[in-house]
Formats: sequence, C-alpha cells, structure tokens
Amino acid sequence: MSNEPTLRPLEIDDFNVFLEIQREALLLAPEVFGSDYDWFEGLSILSKEQKYERYMNYPYQYLLGAVDEQGKITGMIGYSGEEQSKLMHKGRLWGLFVLEEHRGKGLATKLVSSVIETARDILEVEQIQLKVSTHNVATFGLYLRLGFVVYGTELSAMKIESSYVDEYLMVKFLV
Repeated sequence: MSNEPTLRPLEIDDFNVFLEIQREALLLAPEVFGSDYDWFEGLSILSKEQKYERYMNYPYQYLLGAVDEQGKITGMIGYSGEEQSKLMHKGRLWGLFVLEEHRGKGLATKLVSSVIETARDILEVEQIQLKVSTHNVATFGLYLRLGFVVYGTELSAMKIESSYVDEYLMVKFLV
C-alpha cells in the first residue's frame, strides 16, 4: 500500500472531514483565508454545508483534496473559474493549505500543478490568478517556482486583529 495521498475533487460525502481541516487551516494559517475561525465556528451547520456545496462543480469551481487511505484530507486548494463570457479565459486559485505533518513532501506542488493542468487542459483557461500573503515566504516561493509572476501588491488586503496583511497579486499564463 502507498502512503501517497490521492488527489481528487472533494465530494459531498467529504463534508465532515473537510470541516476538520478547515478548522485547523483557519486556526494555523489565518492569512490564507478571507474568513476567520470565530466567524466560521459561529455559522450553523446548514450554512457551512451550503458554502461547501458551492464548490461541488468540478472542474469549474471545486476544492481539490489530498486524501489519505483513511479518508483524511491532508491538503487542499480551491479553484474558481469565471462564468461571464468575457472573463472565461481566467481562473483563480485560493486557499492552499497542507497539514503541518505533511509539509515538505511536495504535496502543495502536486495540488497546485493538478489544478493548473485541469484549468489548461479541460477548461482551456489562459491564465490563473491568485493572491498570497507577502509574509508567506514558502508559498510565495512555491508559486514563483511554478511560473507565477507578481503583477501587483494589494496593501492592507486583510486585517487580522490589529495587524494588516499585504498580498501579492500573481498570475500564470498558460498559453
């Protein structure tokens, strides 16, 4: 048996397992997500399910998970495509997170690369955009290695307690 997690779009049946990694992500990496832990925990289970279900439209809008043999999600990333005809050539990556004990094994690279392949080969997307915290050196370096370039910086993109977080705006052209 392989210890390598399987990369696959998350499904409705993964909801409870998704909640586990989402809680950990919001606690450990608040600069990665627009929502925060307290806000998320304050939502009803129905609201959480409805938000999750919005990402059940593979390949146009989905959560890609790295799922181990026990069904635990060890890493995830989100993808959203544009629906308006003038914008359909663009897609957006967001919410990359890998559990701490699974970092340093290339899992984040595999997650991002898989989404890029799907966007390019299935959706014929021409560019993928993303935002990454200017303090998140490791993830910023990953995106640079995968061919993303900075096209701007959003100052004070988020406010976490009393501190502001700037974000690099990045793009990778696929054609």
